[in-house]
Amino acid sequence: MIVKKIADFIVNLKYEDISDDALKQIKLAFIDYIGVYLRGRNEMAPQILKDSFSLMDHNYDNSILTDAMFLGTSSHVLDLDDGHDVASVHLGTVAFSTAIALSRKLEVNGKEFIEAILAGYETGILIGSIANPNHRNQGFHSTGTIGTYVSGAVASKILRLNFYQTIQCLGLCGTQSAGLLESDHQGTMAKAFHSGNAARAGIVSAFLAYNGFTGPESIIDGDEGFLKAMAIGDIRSGKTLKEVNSNKINRYMNDFGKFLQTSDVYFKLYPFCRHIHSAIESSLYLHNIIKKQYDVIESVEIFTYKIASEHDNYKPHNKEELRQSLPYAVAIALVCGEVGLTKINYLIEDGLFKDIDEVEDEKVKEIKILAPKIIIHDKKEFDSLEAGARPANVKINLNESFRGGAFEHTTIYSKGNKHNPVSPGEVIDKFRKLNPTYGVQKLNKIDYMESSKMDELINVLIDSYE
Repeated sequence: MIVKKIADFIVNLKYEDISDDALKQIKLAFIDYIGVYLRGRNEMAPQILKDSFSLMDHNYDNSILTDAMFLGTSSHVLDLDDGHDVASVHLGTVAFSTAIALSRKLEVNGKEFIEAILAGYETGILIGSIANPNHRNQGFHSTGTIGTYVSGAVASKILRLNFYQTIQCLGLCGTQSAGLLESDHQGTMAKAFHSGNAARAGIVSAFLAYNGFTGPESIIDGDEGFLKAMAIGDIRSGKTLKEVNSNKINRYMNDFGKFLQTSDVYFKLYPFCRHIHSAIESSLYLHNIIKKQYDVIESVEIFTYKIASEHDNYKPHNKEELRQSLPYAVAIALVCGEVGLTKINYLIEDGLFKDIDEVEDEKVKEIKILAPKIIIHDKKEFDSLEAGARPANVKINLNESFRGGAFEHTTIYSKGNKHNPVSPGEVIDKFRKLNPTYGVQKLNKIDYMESSKMDELINVLIDSYE
């Protein structure tokens, strides 16, 4: 049983078992999470969530569950939170939201906090690596579905559940696993909500298990469990497998707990879907070649893998749709040479979602002129590369004044991947750009968080910043 092995890992995990690389990654992920959450909490989606809580429960400020939902939604809404390329799941948004919500109410020290976060990350990476890409191709959003197990693992560790109770918790997580990718396609706030809901569901599961509520230990690999119900189909091809490949399951299960995968978590620099990042990076490279000579571009061709090629919204109408738009992401990168959150917000203020005849800003006009010239190709060879590769080739075709010449650039591994890593300095720089008035020297406390009382540290790092 997969659940039993995960439960055994969670219960027996000790701070002393954590490798130096994994420990450094967890602390860097904590910094990244705080920066993304602080900027994201004022977005419309989490604010609507908070207003709704106040209508449902006048005492919502004291609720662990509503706190976890708000934290999770806020830290995922900008699409800047960390993740894992093979598992295809955003981990930090769920894991840290769960741990922070619990730490505000319970006595948790720094070592216990770190243990819980690692338990959540490793659990999510294991299940995601086994289930994907089939799970994603079947229409599920892993941050919502697999994120529920992530939260359950974190909450089980913090509540000090025993082996039996942890099994029940994970079983209850599985039956609450939810999140559909249609939320992405419609440009709604539901995608961000998936993370908050996953954090809530995992905490509920842990408290229920603590008090004797039971859940199925076969929830992942049973005949009607998670893998067979949610990871054997492909809604695009219509093909259905009999079961998830047993060799794949055995490979990941045999390595589970021996080699900590948290070290391979990526950090995002661009507020767009991860599948778009390689095309963005190729476009940023080409921007330095063409500079401001947009008028010489005849067309732009993007050759990428199937999932990325499906992010083909040529007319985004809001932020949610923009984050999933490959044509607009590439057009912005080519015209502006940057795709940071502040630049995106300025472009939106200057009319990015308006009709072109209503736009006065020259940059926005150039973006809207260039976007329709972008042609997206599904390059089948890119689908066969190793798991974790997110390849994109961007080719700029020039007009007759340049004799029909072309420039192109290929990115195989998006920035942040272990083969193209983001440095700690880049994570801090990202934090500063997101929260320019925050005193980042306070973040040094994370280096020595093991001896901290987490409610006090959270107050210093998060709650004291307005």
